[in-house]
Amino acid sequence: MKKFFYSGILFTLASIIVNFTFKVISANLIEKSMLTLYFTAIDIFTVTLLILVGFRSSMVVTFAQMKNAQMIVNVFRGVLIVVVLIVWALVIPFLKHKIGVDVDYWYLVATVIGISLSIYFSNIIAMYRVYSAINIVTILEPILLLAWFLFAFYIFSVDGVQSLFIATILSTLLVSLYMYRKKKKHCKVISFEQPDFDEKTIKFLKNSVISTVEFGSGIVLFYIAVLFMINYFSAEELGDFQVVSKPIFSYMIMLFVFPIFRFVLPELSQLIAEKKFHEIDALKNWILKYAFIVSAFFVSVSLLFSEQIIASLFPPEYANASLMLKHLSFFFIFLIVNAYQVAFIKASGAFLSALFIRLLGVVSLVIVFYFIYYFVSQSIISVIIALVSSYVIMFIVSYFVQKRVMKELKSSL
Repeated sequence: MKKFFYSGILFTLASIIVNFTFKVISANLIEKSMLTLYFTAIDIFTVTLLILVGFRSSMVVTFAQMKNAQMIVNVFRGVLIVVVLIVWALVIPFLKHKIGVDVDYWYLVATVIGISLSIYFSNIIAMYRVYSAINIVTILEPILLLAWFLFAFYIFSVDGVQSLFIATILSTLLVSLYMYRKKKKHCKVISFEQPDFDEKTIKFLKNSVISTVEFGSGIVLFYIAVLFMINYFSAEELGDFQVVSKPIFSYMIMLFVFPIFRFVLPELSQLIAEKKFHEIDALKNWILKYAFIVSAFFVSVSLLFSEQIIASLFPPEYANASLMLKHLSFFFIFLIVNAYQVAFIKASGAFLSALFIRLLGVVSLVIVFYFIYYFVSQSIISVIIALVSSYVIMFIVSYFVQKRVMKELKSSL
């Protein structure tokens, strides 16, 4: 698992570079208004299909505990079909007639199918812990997206937003085909049948919904911070965060925090199911060392080189973003350790506790911001301090919850 974990960081870094290359090339070839509509459509599809992504943790944990792939997959298939039909009925007309995405309906329908299939198979290979395929998909999807876009634009002379949707459709379908072939090697064919809605099935559904809300709550933190900046600070200060600090911090999360949920969560689920507590302790110690090394690196680079790096990559008006980045870097260790603790809590089946921790983080962000803004300082840094305070509070609460969960697991032996 550790080998795939470390290689996953490299694959993610390569994916970020390819994605950034795609954005730069498309920005130079496609009209800005069309490109904006494309990315808006993809964002809306991604948000509306969030419930499918939220199933991932629940599927991983439930399969480790029950080994009942038939029930898990058939329930997920049913939810996927319902969600896709809702998107077809409500979201596609909204994009077509309200947002003004000027493409034929089949582009939008095929995009939904492609993204849904990609999520479906990625959840399946995560459930079976096919780590090698997870890493390959991380880099394969952006490479195919860029390749198909250039192919459509230059070879077939498909200009405008159509070339972007064609690239998205073909890349997601080919990635889905790759995952399907990998899945066949690791699991038997699961027939379509209506699951029995017994106690275990209902619990799986409940945990999946809770996991979806918990996953969404983590995303909401950043959007609340952005809303505070929009309402209380200048566009220049908002730009420092949106253009520089937030993307860099998000890339750090993608590189060093997301692998915990991709690789450590499935491993923890299996270890908990097998009652291997000594190996769980060893895994925790490894994560703590990893968190310290990564965080020390981030803090050092931010303190010593952030001003020079930002000055070399961005115009002079973004220079103040380095101060935000320095504040964020000091608290990065709490994000990593909290991610592990929440992964452990979810791996034990305590999804409601994980949701409570995330919601507490959202509430803490709001309370801390208003306290600092009205009683301490009205600087833009008040938003950053509120954001990192929410992560610290989540870390503290998740620490005690995971200790309690571990104690309960050991006492059940």
